[in-house]
Amino acid sequence: MAEHSSPQIKQRQTLLAVGEGKADAAFLRYLRGLYCSGRQGVSVTIRNANGKGPSNVISTAFGALRVASFDQKLCLLDTDIVWTAKNISDAKRQKIQLIGATPCLEGLLLQILAKSVPTASDECKRQLKSITGKSMFEAEDYAGYFSFELLQHARIRMAEVDRLLRLFEGW
Repeated sequence: MAEHSSPQIKQRQTLLAVGEGKADAAFLRYLRGLYCSGRQGVSVTIRNANGKGPSNVISTAFGALRVASFDQKLCLLDTDIVWTAKNISDAKRQKIQLIGATPCLEGLLLQILAKSVPTASDECKRQLKSITGKSMFEAEDYAGYFSFELLQHARIRMAEVDRLLRLFEGW
């Protein structure tokens, strides 16, 4: 009797991506749609930590890790609140990559757009809103301003963007 072999099903890599707030989670959803659509590439789970600083973002990631395992894990964090040694060691222990947005997500986005970046987070938010006219709380808000080509160009000059995109690409 001949043995039947089932076709090999390739397991998709998994990524947990935790954003500090609404805009961060929306940006991560936008990247998922851009880099991981059509059931290709990495399977990305996105969580919104709803603010409250780096400790809460990392704790949100820990909560997600209690119920599921992931090949890769990242937290997209603002740098306007200092990351403590404990934050860094806790993340390292769980192999969570911390990616900083200076001073906040909107500052990172302004830098991607090659605009000047104010030092204050509130001013970064105002400046980005004056450019886009949007709150940036929905994934589709990013489409008209942050094309695949622009992100590919930005990753050459911005290490944190390259690290972020590599995770979405499954590197």
